[in-house]
Amino acid sequence: MPLIVNYTKHKSWDAKTEKFSSPEAHKQADQLGHQLMTLGISEISDKTIDELIIRQLILDKLYGGPTHTLNGKACTVEQLRELYQQNFGLFIEGRWSRNETRWKFASRHAKGMVRDIANQVTKD
Repeated sequence: MPLIVNYTKHKSWDAKTEKFSSPEAHKQADQLGHQLMTLGISEISDKTIDELIIRQLILDKLYGGPTHTLNGKACTVEQLRELYQQNFGLFIEGRWSRNETRWKFASRHAKGMVRDIANQVTKD
């Protein structure tokens, strides 16, 4: 089953028309839905928002740059919090949907980085 970004509980989703309040909200929800897969968390809610921000900042440190920018600068913690709050209710389903511990998340990304570096060093 492929990744399914589910909007039905998203705060900008209109259940009557089955549309978002704006095309920008729909685009942002799609992008964040795919990001949830990378972050190893399946929903955006009050109980997950701090962990989403922590994991986002871990990725920024690991990969050397901000994933989210505003006016060409890295988003602050407050800006990331606002971004996620605007998308409360968004969740993902399917094969790539998972709820990993922070350790499993960090380990998965560190292993990938080690593999990339080893391949770079040993390639002929």
